[in-house]
Amino acid sequence: MTTAPPVRLTLITATWCPHCVPLSTDRLPALAKRLGLPSRVLDIDDPTQETEADRLVRSFGRWDDDYVIPQLFLERTDGTADPILVGVRGSPTSLTRQRWEELLADPDRFTKGTRR
Repeated sequence: MTTAPPVRLTLITATWCPHCVPLSTDRLPALAKRLGLPSRVLDIDDPTQETEADRLVRSFGRWDDDYVIPQLFLERTDGTADPILVGVRGSPTSLTRQRWEELLADPDRFTKGTRR
């Protein structure tokens, strides 16, 4: 993990995915507010957003041709991004919910030691 300051949260989703919508999309604003960062949602089924979603996942996430979603990235000023939540293929939504609860319980663990 870099020490560059965080600049944005980006959530990679698809509208048909129950781990994404509404489970992750409903929790993203609370996390962004707690971290004081803007957020964006990229839908892999929207051609205008897919290229950027694929770039983030290929560069910093868990990539394969049919990559798992959701994937949540903490983007930084130096152009890097940390994957802070990655879905688990075939898992129940309760696992994704638990991971969100853990993120929201201590969101500052991803920004400690960074210059803001």
